[in-house]
Amino acid sequence: MSDEDEPVTEIAATPVLVPETNRLWRLTPALDLLAKSRQIAIVPAETEDVARAIATTADPMGRDWRDPHAFAADSIETSERHVIGDVIFRSTPAPAAAKAKRSKRG
Repeated sequence: MSDEDEPVTEIAATPVLVPETNRLWRLTPALDLLAKSRQIAIVPAETEDVARAIATTADPMGRDWRDPHAFAADSIETSERHVIGDVIFRSTPAPAAAKAKRSKRG
């Protein structure tokens, strides 16, 4: 009988619990709105302070998202569950840059 024929025994392990929430925070730049592009952060968290701290820790550019004068925060309650600690950084064109691009095409 070879090793491949032996049955594999299951090892009982406790499930890993991760904190989840239905609340998403959208952090957007409150200053420098005329820049060609800007970055927003979408962060699942229960509170604004926690969302800002998570974004600050995860930001590869080293920005401090905790400053409410530099970054505005809006929240939304979703039907889906999201893992607290996940962060999505998205670059979006500034409103003025988007208008200028549209008018040049037309």
